[in-house]
Amino acid sequence: MRYVNPLAPEYSVRLAYCTNVHPASELPGLLGWLNKVALPLARRMGVERDFGVGLYLPMQLARELARDRSAVESFARELQAMGLDAFTFNAFPAAAFGEVGNKSAVFEPAWDTPARAEFTLDVARIALGLAESSTRTRPGDHISISTHTGAHASALQSPARREACRQGIARALVELSNLGHISARRIVLALEPEPRSLCNDFAALGPWHAELSQAVRERLGNEPGGRALAALGTCLDTCHAAVEFEASRDVLEHATAAGASLGKLQFTSALRLENPARNCAAREQLFALDEPRFLHQVTARTPLGLVRAADLGEARGHFERADPAWMSAEEMRCHFHVPVDLESMGTLGLATTRAHADACLAGVLAAPKRWGTRELHLEIETYTWDILPAQARGAGDLVEGLAREYAHAAQVLESAGYRPDAGA
Repeated sequence: MRYVNPLAPEYSVRLAYCTNVHPASELPGLLGWLNKVALPLARRMGVERDFGVGLYLPMQLARELARDRSAVESFARELQAMGLDAFTFNAFPAAAFGEVGNKSAVFEPAWDTPARAEFTLDVARIALGLAESSTRTRPGDHISISTHTGAHASALQSPARREACRQGIARALVELSNLGHISARRIVLALEPEPRSLCNDFAALGPWHAELSQAVRERLGNEPGGRALAALGTCLDTCHAAVEFEASRDVLEHATAAGASLGKLQFTSALRLENPARNCAAREQLFALDEPRFLHQVTARTPLGLVRAADLGEARGHFERADPAWMSAEEMRCHFHVPVDLESMGTLGLATTRAHADACLAGVLAAPKRWGTRELHLEIETYTWDILPAQARGAGDLVEGLAREYAHAAQVLESAGYRPDAGA
């Protein structure tokens, strides 16, 4: 789905949902989910063609497809027959996404290993193969591939590992720019800060982008580096920004620091709780969401600054010990993706950061010249659907839940002057 604004006709927004909400390790499984979710969702939204999907392809599937051109061509035909437009890709989780015990292993392999670059390049080759078969691309369209900024913080025990991550990303940027140049399509590697990772927040991303740019120049020597630097971008995850209490007015500036483009914006919310020491019932409601699959980092704002926990269990421990810093918290936020249309989790006081997500998106829509691209890739990413409690899911199945998220995204887009492109 493409949206346009008559006041800024040279820019557009492409909307999708990320298929990591229904991950599949094999292509038949992915196609089955697309038939089960994407097609009825498109019909519900009244879209007959070019309904956006953000593809999540795990490492093994990406490796197999990237080495089988006929399989990619067949996949492209399947997508076209379904009227689906795959323009953005999620190459953050490499394997076992959503499986018990994954937790911080979702960052593996880290960018200090060749396997991470190879996985990312495989996804890029598939993306280019699908794009070659598309008849709906426009001048200025790009392919976005989201990934993490290097590694989980627990893996960065030495400066050498951090430097190896820098070199690994720089290598990928050069290779991606070469692939894009050959195919005459721009690929943007969208680095996604996440709490407790190499870039804990978007404020840390600008300096990292500058380091990566320098590594690209060093790698290329006397060769022009413009194409490779144009491949460096950001994935602005509004849930991650909210968890770290980053002001919505600052996020776009940080995301595009050091000349990076805004490769994509993942539109999703976190959980929030005011006065957690006094609001015991809502606090217990939050801690009851602790589960063994996904990371749920917690950050609290206190009179003396932010305090952080690696996961919900650690945060619970701080309150059980009556840790003075946590007991003084004015507000606590948790990295637990919830539907972006959801405002609260019931009557106990547990709420969401929907207002922050809306403000981030509105700020980005108001400043298209800051994107560094001609189109904004907007991706709904509520991969936690299977573990959401009933009051967060709302009525109906996944298709109905996604439809509510799409309606909310459309409302923010329309408030900013964007309308569905009648000519798309």
